[in-house]
Amino acid sequence: MNYRKANDPISPHSDRLISYMNTRPATILGYAKYYGEINSAVSARMIDIDSNGFVVAVEDENGSKSEVNIKFKIRLRSYEEVRPTLTRMAQEAEDALGLPSTRPPPMFSGSSSQSTSHTPFILPGIMDLSMTIFTMLFLLTIAFYPHPSPAIIGELREYFGQTSIEIGLIILISLHITEALVASIVLFMRGEEDNMTLVKWVVANLIYGHIWLLWKEQNTSTEKKSN
Repeated sequence: MNYRKANDPISPHSDRLISYMNTRPATILGYAKYYGEINSAVSARMIDIDSNGFVVAVEDENGSKSEVNIKFKIRLRSYEEVRPTLTRMAQEAEDALGLPSTRPPPMFSGSSSQSTSHTPFILPGIMDLSMTIFTMLFLLTIAFYPHPSPAIIGELREYFGQTSIEIGLIILISLHITEALVASIVLFMRGEEDNMTLVKWVVANLIYGHIWLLWKEQNTSTEKKSN
């Protein structure tokens, strides 16, 4: 391995990545047809990958074989960026070619024999996020605004009842603590090794919840429109 490859953040994981990516030949074929512009391709397999892109060996309908070098739009800085990048590329190719939806399989960490699957951090939609934060601030304001308080606060306390407000807060806080615990357990079981990703998911669920986003695929349609 040359000096450039040895110092590339993705190259040390290349054998493992290539092996796993080639378990999804339809995904690789989509890469070859769309990014390699080989519409006559009938089979394809990945043979190399680094932070700049990957190489695909292609066979067309006439039996001719070739290799195509597919570049990433932005050079990858870490192993954790591989899966979301390849997933976005696969979905873009499938949308353009009208192919059935596929996605790259879970990948192994280069430093362990245990399988890992990176779970990119996802924010909820702006409406969901706004409603959740508004509800929390609303309850906290009514419950803890110091006396003397504005007339509207007093009226809200009287309308909802102090006991009901306190019970609502206890339920909300308990729910978010539970969601944070679930998030940490799920990511641990998936083999998530990116500490920052773990912190983001746990803290986010403590603050505003939305645990179900752990099972939601990243929505790339907005990204593609903005690019």
